[in-house]
Amino acid sequence: MLIAGLRYRYLLATTRPRRYANLFRTIHDRRCRSIVEIGTWNGVHAEQMIRTAAVHASIRNVRYRGFDLFEDLSEEQLARELSKRPPRYEDVLARLQRTGADVRVFRGNTRVTLPQATDELRQADFVFIDGGHSIETVTSDWNAVRAAMRPDATVVFDDYYVDPAPELAGLGCQSVIAGLDRGTYTVELLEPSDVFTKPWGLLTVRMVRVRRR
Repeated sequence: MLIAGLRYRYLLATTRPRRYANLFRTIHDRRCRSIVEIGTWNGVHAEQMIRTAAVHASIRNVRYRGFDLFEDLSEEQLARELSKRPPRYEDVLARLQRTGADVRVFRGNTRVTLPQATDELRQADFVFIDGGHSIETVTSDWNAVRAAMRPDATVVFDDYYVDPAPELAGLGCQSVIAGLDRGTYTVELLEPSDVFTKPWGLLTVRMVRVRRR
């Protein structure tokens, strides 16, 4: 546990982009043990979340479920979802299994795989939704999570674009967050944010934390 705690403090100090520290703080402070990540990509952040959860529990008792397209990602989807070319499913799965946690990774379009994974979603106390995709995909992912999430679960969205430029039309989680009923959910726009220089100007990106009241 001591080594895990030292690793956690080092992770907070060195994480880049800086906003990802919000994932680790939330998992650590709420002592989350059952993690769902929608957008596993290369598994780096997944491994970091698993090891953060192990600060307060044996890593054998940490549960991780990841969802992504992996090599099923087509060129059309790559362009439409503002995504990055992912590594192979088998490579990511092997990386995460080496942690010793209870790991399962689901390959395929989340519009199909998430509605079929209700039992997995229902057990999660922490869900991370990658918001840097089309509004349709983010909305579909949230609807699947919302229908199954337990009352004490915490959901963190990435890619809340602050004052997005026209070039980002149809992308990000802004419309999902704007549509949440504040009487049903607590909604926190988290700091730190990250600022990137793009050809069309500055892009400010934040994470958003959502919980049931």
